[in-house]
Amino acid sequence: MPIIGLLLSSLALWTCYWFFRMGGLEQIQARRAERKDAERLSRARESERIAPLRAVDDPRDAAIILMLLIAREGGDPTREHIAAIEKIARSTFGFDHDLTARMTQARFIASRADSFAPAAALLSDLFNKKLTHDEKRHLVDMIKEVASFESSGEAHARAIDSLSRRLGLIPAG
Repeated sequence: MPIIGLLLSSLALWTCYWFFRMGGLEQIQARRAERKDAERLSRARESERIAPLRAVDDPRDAAIILMLLIAREGGDPTREHIAAIEKIARSTFGFDHDLTARMTQARFIASRADSFAPAAALLSDLFNKKLTHDEKRHLVDMIKEVASFESSGEAHARAIDSLSRRLGLIPAG
């Protein structure tokens, strides 16, 4: 028993010596500061990544972004997907003269998003503020059309249902 007491008191003595004389407190503070810096950097990177999505203020551009993201949900969008999205944008939104610029911008913003669900969560506020109930329903129909262009899977259905709930088209439950 006295040996265990000697070992514990020796350990306590060396811990105090390290803590006060060898800079233990500074090392602990430095690690804490590094952790805070890493968290701050992570938040800044996340904010930078979603900033283009937050900057979208036109529901038509947001709709194109979501159509690109739903096409990307099953893999990279094919040329047929892009052509279908361009056709929808041209016929529904009347984009003729600036379609290329809007598609380029939408493709860039869609490339910054992780997937459909987080982008839909960010953009649903814009849709709820600026679209009527019928326009929201038409938006969901356009996204369904793009999703079902080649093959619509369970992931597409869940993503579209989630968007419909966010838009108030399907009661939450």
